[in-house]
Amino acid sequence: RAAAQETVSAAIHVFDGGQLSLGTGFMVETAAEMAAKGSKLDEIMEALNSLRKRTHVFAALDTLEFLKRSGRMNRWVSNLGSLLQIKPILTMHDGLPGNEKVRTRDKALRRVVELLESVGKIERIALVHTHAPERIAELKKMAEHLLPKGDMMIEDITPVIGAHIGPGTAGFAVIAAE
Repeated sequence: RAAAQETVSAAIHVFDGGQLSLGTGFMVETAAEMAAKGSKLDEIMEALNSLRKRTHVFAALDTLEFLKRSGRMNRWVSNLGSLLQIKPILTMHDGLPGNEKVRTRDKALRRVVELLESVGKIERIALVHTHAPERIAELKKMAEHLLPKGDMMIEDITPVIGAHIGPGTAGFAVIAAE
């Protein structure tokens, strides 16, 4: 906001998409496309506010190690969780982060598919992962009855987020239909 106030060469409007990763990317892309077509600022903001309420990101982590290394999880909790094969599922919707814990990788991927199903009708979807193309292939197969036909965006999560969640994470960025 401070940088926007100091900029005089262009009108800047700050918007918190309340998302992360490709959830934010969907919003940026929509705003850019609308601006390129000549949409007015209030129309773009209305579209972004709608997207904020309809965008979901959820992913199953494969390891607790990187949460421990980044200081986001206690060492003892991480060690016990690893011993019990705890797989966290991180979610983000409308600015509210969430998490669930399930045991085993298979249960975690099944839960991610359940979360996808709970979104309902899908306007846009992408698979997201951290260096885990084999896990994405498995997740895609498990969710094929929910996915649109044809090519689908598959994106590696950025290193900034990946450094905290570690390799092997797999999930979805989804915009629910209006």
